[in-house]
Amino acid sequence: SFPLCLVSQDWLTKFGYLPPPDPVTGQLQTQEELTKAITAMQRFGGLEATGVLDEATLELMKTPRCSLPDLAIAESRRKRFAQAVTKWSKRNLSWRVRTFPKESHLGHDTIRALMYYALKVWSDITPLNFHEVAGNNADIQIDFSKADHNDGYPFDGPGGTVAHAFFPGDHHTAGDTHFDDDEYWTFRSSDTHGMDLFAVAVHEFGHAIGLTHISATESIMRPYYQGPVGDPLKYDLPYEDKVRIWQLYGVRESVSPTAKPEVSETDDHPILPELPENRSTVPLRWDVPNRCNTHFDAVAQIQGEAFFFKGE
Repeated sequence: SFPLCLVSQDWLTKFGYLPPPDPVTGQLQTQEELTKAITAMQRFGGLEATGVLDEATLELMKTPRCSLPDLAIAESRRKRFAQAVTKWSKRNLSWRVRTFPKESHLGHDTIRALMYYALKVWSDITPLNFHEVAGNNADIQIDFSKADHNDGYPFDGPGGTVAHAFFPGDHHTAGDTHFDDDEYWTFRSSDTHGMDLFAVAVHEFGHAIGLTHISATESIMRPYYQGPVGDPLKYDLPYEDKVRIWQLYGVRESVSPTAKPEVSETDDHPILPELPENRSTVPLRWDVPNRCNTHFDAVAQIQGEAFFFKGE
């Protein structure tokens, strides 16, 4: 039907399969262009490439997914999407959860722990190191936002687009990662209506360090939400994703490109540990202040935790 066709065109434009309509003439896409776009979307999504808006195609379009485009076709998004080929020039990256969900059964500490382990998935196999900071200058700022939050990728309520992250670069949003606060975020839950926060975070942090979407059905970088990926303490990236991130950063010295890391024999559902004391995926760096120096310029208690400040 005509309205369905318009909705589908909006979807195909949003995710890079169609260029936007001409702003001068307001002309919509031709049927040939629409068929080509549907075919490309079906191929990328692992469907039979018929070029027809069949039931399976429409169902995939309704699947919750990442906000970022799959293809860099749309001219208005080309420049931003081109930043996907960049990578971080430094190896030590800081992160911070700047805003938490307004209403969530997941506590702040659980959310921070899930972010920690989702980043650790990538640092375990690359030379990248992530450490949590309390200040405003984190490389990766993490926010839970709703609707239009002034970054060009508005959220759309429950379902639809659930999160996005910005590629590395010299822009002020580089690495920043946003989750839709209208989603029902879960962890180790059997609730099929919820969004597993760890699984989505691993995907988005892949973008934050330079990976684009990929069509491989087993990849964590597939744009569509695929459900929980298992326990954060045991999760192992699909080999396809390892190869792609190794192409950007190389392999961590302690990792063999062919060997699968050993997993300790533990309970199927171990309790998610609290964050390590220094909240870092690596030992403290040389520029961390000496803990034995007890002179601080300010002390603040935020959400039950003590933060000590020295200098600017």
